[in-house]
Amino acid sequence: MSSVNNYATFKETYKTGKIIAGNHAKNFNRSLLFYALAYTMQGLTYLSIYGVMASLFRTPVDAGRAWIWLGAMAVFVLINGFARWFAHDFDYGDAVADITHNMRAKLGKKLRTMPLEVLGNYKTGELNAGLSSNVDESVMMLGMVSGMFIEIVLTPMVVVIGMLFIDWRMAVLLVVIMPLVIPLYRRKRKSSIHEKTQNAQANSALESDIIEYIQGLAVLRTTNQTGKNAGRLYNGIIHVRDLQRASILDSIVSMVMADMLILFALVVIAISGSFWVGNGTMSIPAIAALLIIVSRLMEPLSLFLAISSALDIMNAGFARVKAVMETPPLKTVSPPKKAQRFDIVFNNVEFTYHGQKEKALKKCTITIPGQAMTAVVGPSGSGKTTITRLMMRYADPQAGSIMIGGTDIRQISQKEVESYFAVVFQDVYLFDETIIENIRMAKSGATDGQVIQAATAACCHEFIKRLPDGYHTRVGDIGGSLSGGERQRISIARAILKDAPIIILDEPTAALDTESELAVQKAIDTLVRDKTVIVIAHRLSTIAGADQILVIDNGQLIETGTHTSLLEKHGKYYALWQAQLNGKKWNIG
Repeated sequence: MSSVNNYATFKETYKTGKIIAGNHAKNFNRSLLFYALAYTMQGLTYLSIYGVMASLFRTPVDAGRAWIWLGAMAVFVLINGFARWFAHDFDYGDAVADITHNMRAKLGKKLRTMPLEVLGNYKTGELNAGLSSNVDESVMMLGMVSGMFIEIVLTPMVVVIGMLFIDWRMAVLLVVIMPLVIPLYRRKRKSSIHEKTQNAQANSALESDIIEYIQGLAVLRTTNQTGKNAGRLYNGIIHVRDLQRASILDSIVSMVMADMLILFALVVIAISGSFWVGNGTMSIPAIAALLIIVSRLMEPLSLFLAISSALDIMNAGFARVKAVMETPPLKTVSPPKKAQRFDIVFNNVEFTYHGQKEKALKKCTITIPGQAMTAVVGPSGSGKTTITRLMMRYADPQAGSIMIGGTDIRQISQKEVESYFAVVFQDVYLFDETIIENIRMAKSGATDGQVIQAATAACCHEFIKRLPDGYHTRVGDIGGSLSGGERQRISIARAILKDAPIIILDEPTAALDTESELAVQKAIDTLVRDKTVIVIAHRLSTIAGADQILVIDNGQLIETGTHTSLLEKHGKYYALWQAQLNGKKWNIG
């Protein structure tokens, strides 16, 4: 709809406005009708100035006629005031707040159902802007900009039509002069759409960089990169500053050109009117009234030119909101089914991440038995994480099928698939909430007793009791007030409470000290009892007792077996095992 050289027309903007208004589209149209009435009355009010002045400049003065025109003017002003009041009800009533709330609620729902692959392509700053500023930009401009547009179109139209009955030459002058604003308007819109697109992208990138900078501040301090040397953030700030400077300069140029147009219009009318008054073909009241009217008409015109970019802000903001809203969810193939058992099978699965050329999985066929432990090993980037993501329906493969209990996951609803899995990651994310609420997220209806029972099973209860407010202690941003082992055990408590039939463990003890590892391992033993367990293994010593080990390399399954049988093959697993044994012998010389 919009690019550097193409901006939304008023008709397109009106259609966008109705879409944004949603259930309040009737109120939006009602507001526009009241604006139309208000600015028709405003045009008639301006024309009444001529009637008053013509009556007062008569010889003798026609006071009665002047009072009639003043009375008419008062009626027009009164109707204008009431019409504006009802028109602004859309802006300042419940409609805008309700539209904003509904749009954010829809966005929130879409984020919960959006395929995780698509969600992962967005930067944090982009999504944050979508839920906050983009929604406000879409909604807040609706009534205000619509009213201003109606004012600059309808009021001059009424004045020109009325001027035909006063002096047709002045009407023609207005018709000739008024269109001169169109090139200014087009210039402003073209530069504005380019400016707003660049500013939106720059601010979104800067917001993401700021979040990343704050989260990584501890690392940056250790590398002395907290100042100008924090390259990407610093460059982002400079880029936004340069764009703002260019924007201010462009706005100043537009305002100066608009002021020059107003001055030009007044000069032309004054010179032409003086000539016609001099040769006796125009009255002084007519030229005086026209100068007053034109000066009043040009003021909103100048203001509209200054803020016409608001149309682009609204359209650009809604375009980003719309892009999120229109992201199609993963389809559930009919008839929908549920898995009755929890073995997992990949049949010739091929998958390529969005925007990548290299396949992450290539004709991958694996079988993961139910109620057994399967370890997935391989070098970094081999496809281990992709396998676990696809079984949770992070995205659908481009070829092949994935079955849970003999049922294609495309026949299982996303919500149902999510209920089958509990995941314990190496890097635990806790919300800045109380411990009891962080655990209860796994099962929203769980009682306090059930949460405590899960925490006890996960070896959390003892350290939680020692905290200042026990289970009601807030954990801080990303759980920062707790140690790595404590966060890990809380995440296991969350998984125990969910009681899902399939457990995915992403090497949850890899970054822990020996004491924490023992506590976490004990909690894991409780978690995995009678479950289908998939372990993404980095330290091979931790999965020596697995029922099955899958060796993945370059997106393909190359070996399958137990720890002992794979060592006997002297293949890829054997090489990985030997590499880790040799790594343990490394020391500082």
